[in-house]
Amino acid sequence: MTPFDFDQNEMMTFFAVLVRYSVLVSVLPFLGDKTIPMPVKVLFSVAVTLVLFPALVSSGLVVPAQAAVWSQTATGIAQVVGLEALFGVLMGYTAKLVFDGIAFGSNLIGTFMGFSSATMFDPHHESQSQVVAEFYLALAMLVFLALDGHHLMLRAALESYRWVSLGQVSISGAFGDRMLELTGSVIRYGLQLAAPVGVAIFAVNVAFGVVARAMPQVNILVLSFAVTAIVGLIVMLVTISDFSGAMAQILSKMGDWMIEIARVVGNG
Repeated sequence: MTPFDFDQNEMMTFFAVLVRYSVLVSVLPFLGDKTIPMPVKVLFSVAVTLVLFPALVSSGLVVPAQAAVWSQTATGIAQVVGLEALFGVLMGYTAKLVFDGIAFGSNLIGTFMGFSSATMFDPHHESQSQVVAEFYLALAMLVFLALDGHHLMLRAALESYRWVSLGQVSISGAFGDRMLELTGSVIRYGLQLAAPVGVAIFAVNVAFGVVARAMPQVNILVLSFAVTAIVGLIVMLVTISDFSGAMAQILSKMGDWMIEIARVVGNG
C-alpha cells in the first residue's frame, strides 16, 4: 500500500484516521502550543498518519472495507469524522491534565513565595502564569523530552485503535467517573510538588508571628516579603533534583492515562 494507489475506501479511512491524529496533535501539550506554527502541526499530523496507517491496516485495527458502509452518505461521514474529532480532543485533554498538575503546583509555589503579581504569558496554557511556574514548566518540558514523552504520546495514539475503532466512541458514566479521578490526581500531584516550599514558608510565617509578638516594633510586613522569597528560592534550589524526579514520575503516567481513557470510551 502506498499513498498513491489508495482506492476510495482506503482514502476515506485514511482521512478519518487523519482527523483523529490532527485533532490530537492540536490539543497535546508542547505539540499543540500556539508557538508551533499551524503548517508544522498539519505536516506533522499528515506524516504521523502516513507512517502509522499501513501498520493499522496490516494489524487489522483499521479495516478500510468498512468505509463502504459509512462513507455512502454525508450523515455517515459527518458522524464518523465528528466522533473521531471528539475522541482526539478527549485523548489530548487527558495528556494535558498531567502538565496542568505541574502548573498547579508551580503556581502554588509562586503564591507561597509572594510572586503572585509577577506574571507572564504562558503559551502552553494560553494565559498569564507566574514566573516561578514558567521556570518549572520549562523544566518539566525538558524532563518530558528526556523521557521520550513524545514517543509515549504517539504509542498511546497508535494503541487507541485497539480500544476505539473508527466512529465507535461511546461516552458513559464510567468516563465521567474516570475523569473525576484523574482531576483529583492532578490536584494531589500539584499539592505534593508544592509541599516542600509550602512547609518552609509556613515555618517562616510561624517564626514571624513569634517575632511580631515578642518585638512589635519590627515591621514584619516589609521584612516578610524578602525573607519568604529568599527562603523559597533556597528550598527550590535544594529540592530541584527531587522535584525533577517527581515530575518524571508524573509525566510517565501520561501514556497510561491516555490508554485508560481510550478503554473507558471504547467500552462505553
